[in-house]
Amino acid sequence: MPHDLPPLDVSIEPEKPEDQPAVDALIAESFGPEREKRTVYRFRDGRPPLGDLAFVARLKEATTGAEKLVASLNFWAVAGPEGPLPLLGPLAVLPALRGRGVGRALVAHGLSETKRLGWPAVLIVGDPGYYAPFGFSVGPVAGLELPGPVGPLTFMGLEFEVGALTGLVGSVRPAPRIDPPID
Repeated sequence: MPHDLPPLDVSIEPEKPEDQPAVDALIAESFGPEREKRTVYRFRDGRPPLGDLAFVARLKEATTGAEKLVASLNFWAVAGPEGPLPLLGPLAVLPALRGRGVGRALVAHGLSETKRLGWPAVLIVGDPGYYAPFGFSVGPVAGLELPGPVGPLTFMGLEFEVGALTGLVGSVRPAPRIDPPID
């Protein structure tokens, strides 16, 4: 995808329950069937995303005026050594629209909301070249470990409150599962 194209003007809004099939299809298309083998999937398996931190981007189609879901972003609660923290991801953008600013707009919005809601920091397993401009780095998570392998330099943190991650030592684990009530 050429990067000299102008950014797209998308609307970002909270994900709705009826968006779920389109979000699932977008994530499957973006990450493929191997996604479930990744360490980060352990944090999502059988757990819902943080509902107030689930967003979609919609693009108005020129011909019909209808809005089409073209990207999604979720955050998941994880159990850090000193309490829950949000884990950013997955960020999924329709392949034909990558490099047009949609993902960056979603991440900026999601981080702004995360901070506004009072979370002290955010964790991510992602591409350092993509996420470093948002302030993510490996330094704050140097003492933390995940329950499985990740690529070098991909486990990063962003502190909204100084010292929220720096100096922490221990494991980051999946949050407890929330099982539906049995009728």
